[in-house]
Amino acid sequence: MEHPGEVWQEFDYNGERLGGIEPHDFDEVNTRYTGGSAVMLYRMHDGELEFLFQHRSKFLKGNPDKWDVSTGGHINLNEPVIDAAIREAREEIGVGLEKEKLEFAETYIRKDILIFLYFYNWADRGDEFSFDDQEVEEVKWVKYSELESFLPMLKSNLLQDKKFMACLDEWSNKILDGNI
Repeated sequence: MEHPGEVWQEFDYNGERLGGIEPHDFDEVNTRYTGGSAVMLYRMHDGELEFLFQHRSKFLKGNPDKWDVSTGGHINLNEPVIDAAIREAREEIGVGLEKEKLEFAETYIRKDILIFLYFYNWADRGDEFSFDDQEVEEVKWVKYSELESFLPMLKSNLLQDKKFMACLDEWSNKILDGNI
């Protein structure tokens, strides 16, 4: 969701920070990328690995009424990437994330966004989520064993994102093998 006065951080192909750009001025056909942070919350619950997904509001301009990663959004001008991840979690699902518990997974390009993907272990935390900015309607824990049947409900660019899907699979295996 765009916020008035917001300026997004631009990056080049190598992840170097460039200037900033207002959302309405961004041209998708260039060699610059806006930065985006994404966080997947996970937990072991009753012996099963689960991931948290958010259901986007039907009133959103992009991908309305679709399911998406736990939290994510654009990085603002000069904002540290990890701070953007924490801010988006607070804005979208009303939770505080501890910086030292964010586990960096991957940086990659999806269309016109340079994405910084994190995972966060939600173990021993309650399910007290709030949706104050009208961007998210609800959240849902999805068991890893049921993920395949859930995938068609994801927003199309996430579903087609081979890097994200490979990373989700890789991290699932690490978690289940006890390597995280």
